[in-house]
Amino acid sequence: MFAVMAGFLFLNTANTTLLSAVKNGLFLSAYTPQLIPHAVIAAALLTAFVAVIFTGVLSGMRRRPLAIGLAAVLAISILACRAFFAMDPSASFGIYLWISAVQVLLLTHAWGYTGSMLTGRQAKRILPLIGVGASLGALVGGSAVAPVAIRLGTANLLWISAGLLLVALPLLWLVEEPGRKPEDTSGDSSILAGFARRSVRGFGEILGSDLLRLLALGLMALTMTGTLIDLQLKFLLQDTFGRDDIAAIYGLMSAGVGAGTLLLQLWASRVLFPRFGVSFAAMLHAGLLFLAAGGTAVLGGLAVLVVAQALDDILQFSLQKPVEQVSLLPFPSRVKSVAMTTLGGVLRPLSKAAGGGIALALVEQQRLLPVATVASASLAVAAYSSHRGRYMRALEDALSRHAVDLSEQEHVPLVVDRSTLSILDRALRDDDPTVVVFATSLLNQLAPEDGLPRLVKLLEHPLPEVRAEAAAAFGRLDPPPGFGAGVTLGRRLTDESEPVVVAALLESAGRLGGVDPRTIEPFLGHADHDVRRGALVALGRLGWPETETQIQELLRSESSRNRVVACRSIGELGSTGFVDALSRQMDEAEVRPAALDALAALGKDAVPSLADILVRRELPLSLRRTVVTALASVEAEEAREVLIELLREPALGPAALHSLSRMRAAGSMGPVDLEPLRPVLHEEERRALRLTAVSTLIRRRAEGPSDSFIASELEGLAARSLERILKILALSYDPGRLRAVTDALLSDNPMRRSNALELLEGTLAGYDAGGLVRCIDAMVDGTSLDRLSELLPAVQAMRTDLARFLRDETDWWSKALVLHYLGRHHEVTAPGLPKDESEEAPMIPLIEKVMILKGSEFFRSFPGSELAGIAARTRVVHVEEGEVIFEQGEEGDAFCVVVRGTIRISRASTTLATLGPREGFGEMALLDREPRSATATAESDATLLTLNRDAFDRVIEQNPTVARGVYRVLTERLRNTLAQVAAD
Repeated sequence: MFAVMAGFLFLNTANTTLLSAVKNGLFLSAYTPQLIPHAVIAAALLTAFVAVIFTGVLSGMRRRPLAIGLAAVLAISILACRAFFAMDPSASFGIYLWISAVQVLLLTHAWGYTGSMLTGRQAKRILPLIGVGASLGALVGGSAVAPVAIRLGTANLLWISAGLLLVALPLLWLVEEPGRKPEDTSGDSSILAGFARRSVRGFGEILGSDLLRLLALGLMALTMTGTLIDLQLKFLLQDTFGRDDIAAIYGLMSAGVGAGTLLLQLWASRVLFPRFGVSFAAMLHAGLLFLAAGGTAVLGGLAVLVVAQALDDILQFSLQKPVEQVSLLPFPSRVKSVAMTTLGGVLRPLSKAAGGGIALALVEQQRLLPVATVASASLAVAAYSSHRGRYMRALEDALSRHAVDLSEQEHVPLVVDRSTLSILDRALRDDDPTVVVFATSLLNQLAPEDGLPRLVKLLEHPLPEVRAEAAAAFGRLDPPPGFGAGVTLGRRLTDESEPVVVAALLESAGRLGGVDPRTIEPFLGHADHDVRRGALVALGRLGWPETETQIQELLRSESSRNRVVACRSIGELGSTGFVDALSRQMDEAEVRPAALDALAALGKDAVPSLADILVRRELPLSLRRTVVTALASVEAEEAREVLIELLREPALGPAALHSLSRMRAAGSMGPVDLEPLRPVLHEEERRALRLTAVSTLIRRRAEGPSDSFIASELEGLAARSLERILKILALSYDPGRLRAVTDALLSDNPMRRSNALELLEGTLAGYDAGGLVRCIDAMVDGTSLDRLSELLPAVQAMRTDLARFLRDETDWWSKALVLHYLGRHHEVTAPGLPKDESEEAPMIPLIEKVMILKGSEFFRSFPGSELAGIAARTRVVHVEEGEVIFEQGEEGDAFCVVVRGTIRISRASTTLATLGPREGFGEMALLDREPRSATATAESDATLLTLNRDAFDRVIEQNPTVARGVYRVLTERLRNTLAQVAAD
């Protein structure tokens, strides 16, 4: 990197200071104002032409020789120009043209060269440093131009420029050659055709990318703006100063630009790019140049033009170059190379030519030039206003292109050649077992003649994990006839003792066949149940006549483990004749999961049995919800019909709707006829209207935090009803559109909600769209009880008798909230809670317990309905001042929340925290049995709400969604901890 930065320093010093001063000083002193735009146009067109040729050359050469060659060509060009000028001063025109072309190409290539070597993180770190070096070079070189030009003459500055470039040559040679893939020339009919294709490839890449097109437009507009400012300055300088003075002025301007870029580079690298990103930098560049263009239009004058020109140079070197590079990082290096050359070497000069053409057209009416400058700057601002969106899409596209999903074998593309086999063989000999196992899992992607010999050898590996993976991979290959796969597996079965390996061998034997069943039969009595299951399945697949008899004996066994083996074997074999037997196994908790998995695997034939299980009220609700999930995995129309019928069930309806919505969104289920869903929709509409009305009434009459909490909970339940309505509609209409409508309706933006309602009304063709939209509009608004009363007459009665809400409501949580509001605390009980687990005379009502728990950090994100089941199992404990609640080192068994008083948390004699009402402590005791890390002592008389681990475990058993809430809390804590570590 030192060679890169040092080489760039000398290149930039020679180009941005000395050469700029020389070519402008020589040229402006020799020609008329009318020729200046002609020269700019000619130089720009020459640069663009050379850049097109250069793009073709670039793709066919290595980067290090090309960089050296360009620097050498520029150095020789400078010396030749000095000789020509000594012979004839009019040669300054040719000097201007040639140096303009070559130096632009050199700098453009230098940026592309650097970008091809750096990763994104490196570029953000190194590019500002390169800019700082260039700024220092411009500051030193520009300060020296004026005294040297006045004492030695402007033309002699060329010797210094050539010397700086010659110093840069050995530094550039030290730069490592970036890795590049050779160009594909298979489709080229001739060398000339290949050269032409490479030359215009940059245009194709730019036209094919939204981000590159945006960068091209912004870059062209900024270049045109800067060119117009520069030409106005040249006109004014030519009328006022001589050759050496002009060179001195440009040198001082370069020094000023160096100082300005140095400060801006430091600020950009420290603040701008890390905090605001490259998109903001692009907008900043365009906006500041727009202000500079406006200043030239309003004020004019030499000082204003000098400042505007200097500002343009500062912004180009400090912001625009890094913006171009970092913005192009999501693209492959070959794309970046040709695109950067086209952007900087072709489009930028063409933009200069366009600016020169405008100046030439307005040379007799120079007062209009500032207007054209402002117009081009406005175009740049408009272009970069959408930079962030396109940049983020380019990043996402780059990530999706390079993402590899290793979760399934078919998603691991393995191109097999000699080098691949060599790599795999080295991995199979690795000392790390994990590497060997992973390499073994890839062998099934090889051709059988390559994979089978390696797998046979691995079946004798000393590590059982490797042998098991080899046995599994063996069954995924298709052995050629005559290979004797069955003989190999049979021999290994007789020699193998590890259960995990035996089970894998049996699985492969059942898949491939060719194994004598008598070799497998002894494993039916194996102590390991996975081996017994594997043996039974293998025998069944091999056509063993005693398979069904063996399964029946296992199902009649008194051992639950034997029945589990039978159930899993039935599922793997697809034995539909055992459907009724599997249904009878649902009565035993240990066998239920295996029986349910087997029923789901049997597919269509098991749907009636699964439907019968759903109506068995004696089974736990969590199990019946699992049956709903199992039905969703069955690809049969009968299963869909059962799930649709379940939508009417209050307990199972949400689970059924979730499964149906997931299938609809995934495209595994077509649109559902809306007619059978109308009763469910109408009932959900009425419920949502009732909840909205009750929450509005309580909100208006709220007299304390308890009432506000109840109103908020009811509003949340109404929002869930609205989501449920839209999910049901999504079963019949476009789910993507309905999802967008849902997000908008639940937002706080009235305009978004209004637009969503219009979209919804247009989507629900053929349905009573008007009535449904009016209902949803009233729900979303929620403030007009008169509108709610028009849609639901019962709302009017609830205004005076809120207890009427309880008559039609079936959800226990919403009823509990209203009962608490009405003061009927003793009627509030959590469903499914045994009598002996509830307090006979609760000292704290259930809803207040929920509020207390929800005030703690651990349970803050839990929905109230889930938290109520936890709150119902808590106990109220009173402690006196000075009483020790638990000591450091004790086994933790309960979580506590302070209701009243203060608790001191300490370690030895150090106070770690002092906790007040609604603050919790000891929550990790709910998840593990580790010793307490601190001591908790009551600093005053206090009341606590405690929850022990056993009660918490029972809540999770009855309601697994509580576990997801715990995962959310722990994930949030982990993220916060990682963020704090990163910040420190």
